[in-house]
Amino acid sequence: MAEISASVVIPVLNGEDTIGDLLAALTRQRRVAGVDELIVVDNGSTDRTREIVAQYNVTLLHEPKRGPSAARNQGLYNSSNELVVYLDADTVPSRDWIREICAPFEDPGVIIVSGRTISYPPSSPAERFIARQGPLQPEHNLGRKIFPFMSSRNLAVRREAALSIGGWAEDMPTAEDMDFCTRLRRAYGAEVVFQPNAVVFHRERRTDEQLRKQAWTYGEGLADMYLRYPQDANWSIKNTLQVACALVTRAVYPELLRVKRFFGFSGENQREFFEYLRFWSYWYWRGFFSMYRRRVRKEL
Repeated sequence: MAEISASVVIPVLNGEDTIGDLLAALTRQRRVAGVDELIVVDNGSTDRTREIVAQYNVTLLHEPKRGPSAARNQGLYNSSNELVVYLDADTVPSRDWIREICAPFEDPGVIIVSGRTISYPPSSPAERFIARQGPLQPEHNLGRKIFPFMSSRNLAVRREAALSIGGWAEDMPTAEDMDFCTRLRRAYGAEVVFQPNAVVFHRERRTDEQLRKQAWTYGEGLADMYLRYPQDANWSIKNTLQVACALVTRAVYPELLRVKRFFGFSGENQREFFEYLRFWSYWYWRGFFSMYRRRVRKEL
């Protein structure tokens, strides 16, 4: 491929358990000319994160304003190359990741590219659910009718384009990647290019409590998007009824599977998945309606 110019930016907060594996994997990447800048942005870690990062040949920055968007913007503003490539601190890239995610930019019309994320082999029910459900997988999110997007944990963008839209929305604690893709699409008519060979491995939430918090915050993020972009999507009574029907169906289905399993017509794995789908859906939509009502009341 033609020579590229790219900076890798990694926001991190208390990532001592994972950041070393990520940086070690980056040092093992197949050499790509022009990819010569690794930037880690510490977002206020109180563990050994900074000590671990200091062991590697990277630029370590500090962003005092909490939030992944602020950390990503710090990396964006301090990068010096044509492309900015983002990774989350709990991922591990495959050996050809940087080569693959940068390759589509040989087309000058390409603005933003996303790779594939694969879950680490799951060891808990929560991990098994996310590995199967894949709420941040491109197959789910690029085909969305409203707010198609790709996860920021494995994403590359032209620096000039990112700067022109003001970078990442620092007032969004979640769904900031959905907003980022939406604003790029509006400004440039740019759709996300999916590069399936740009693979990173991701550690999923291990416990039910971690999964509950994730579902809640994702729901809040979607509500935020509806309120930010009413011209693209307005919430209606019809939407509420559709959600209510889905929740009732997902509440009942695991019990039907329990009966089927008693008679030998359903497996334990299937029942576990739909129990967690019920769990995820309940907390996701609770987060959505909590945020939606709170913001609407504030604006009245």
